[in-house]
Amino acid sequence: MAVTVSEIYKFNVEKLRHLCSEEGLDNEGPVRLLRERLVRHLTGTSMASKQDTETVQASARSDWSLDATRGGPQDHFLGSHVGGFGNVVPVIVELLRHVPALSSEEPEAILVLITKLEEIHALGLVDDRAFLVSILPLVSGAVLRFFGECLRSGKSWEQCKRELLKKLGKG
Repeated sequence: MAVTVSEIYKFNVEKLRHLCSEEGLDNEGPVRLLRERLVRHLTGTSMASKQDTETVQASARSDWSLDATRGGPQDHFLGSHVGGFGNVVPVIVELLRHVPALSSEEPEAILVLITKLEEIHALGLVDDRAFLVSILPLVSGAVLRFFGECLRSGKSWEQCKRELLKKLGKG
């Protein structure tokens, strides 16, 4: 299979059923179950092929890594939502690793960041609060304060995004 785990979360149900059939997996059930089967199959296949190679960690582990399997300080941010997502939280963290941190507070840089974050949010992998918490390491300064205030006031991603765009004069 020539797809990555993150790509699996972008496919529609027809494509997922086709991939399951191609790999000899059961292609019945809801989208979530199809994705779980494909992810397990893909990670199992890739792990089996890499069994004899040395494992290298791609990035340093931090308290912000939202690893739902271990429990710890990050569970405080996600509350009861951690248990309900299974392997989804690590997927969103992996997707966010590909988004470069905000380099300046220039409107253009903020717009580029918001566009990339919107693409990930549109996948619907986690609720708005978990998404906002997971993007905090990507921002700093006034933008970090802004998203912190959004979290405190319980605003959705759409509300925060709309307000930020208005502040930038683009909304």
